[in-house]
Amino acid sequence: MSLYCGTACRRKIFWCYRLLSTYVTKTRYLCELKEDDDACKKAQQTGAFYLFHNLAPLLQKSEHQYLAPQHSLLELERLLSKFGQDSQILEDSVLIGCSEEQEAWFALDLGLNSSSSINASLQKAEIETALQGSFIKLTKALFELNVKDASLLSTAQALLRWHDAHQFCSRSGQPTKKNVSGSKRVCPSNNIIYYPQVKVWKRLSGEKLQKRWDWRWTDCITLHPSIGPFLTAHS
Repeated sequence: MSLYCGTACRRKIFWCYRLLSTYVTKTRYLCELKEDDDACKKAQQTGAFYLFHNLAPLLQKSEHQYLAPQHSLLELERLLSKFGQDSQILEDSVLIGCSEEQEAWFALDLGLNSSSSINASLQKAEIETALQGSFIKLTKALFELNVKDASLLSTAQALLRWHDAHQFCSRSGQPTKKNVSGSKRVCPSNNIIYYPQVKVWKRLSGEKLQKRWDWRWTDCITLHPSIGPFLTAHS
């Protein structure tokens, strides 16, 4: 019995150490991508992109749930070329995380007009047909997504919304410029740096999340008809 308990304890310590080591490695890698534009550009070459259109994520229906498809940089360049768009729009992508194998994940909204982009937004119906998916409001699809996709898309939507709302400096009125990862925006005229503040609600059980949804949704519709159930917040 004591031998069994000792073995189980060692296994538990090993897995805890492994999880901590993986977390530290991922955190260091993400910090590097946020601060080093060249490293982030390199990560985009092999990374995966989640697509949005006017803050609605691209989803595909699979049986009883939605899936969030990933797209490579090469696939996006082919898509933009097909619709006669310049690849400059890819500069509007934001870093939202990475896998344990250090595959960087990015989010890109094809429906928002950026101050840095010379092209008009792409048509929603054309993209949905080309990618065999649908752009669905996150508030409608949230409970039909798995935990990973729900968390990732909530973070991505909040970041994209923040960048869309902070395209101009509040002091000078001049356009701000984001770095490659989207971890900050800088006003070239006065060097003021703006950092996004994204807060994601802690994970709750299905019952607790549903109760909080019902309560928040009532207040949300009354006060802010265009905003979701406060699962993400931004400023």
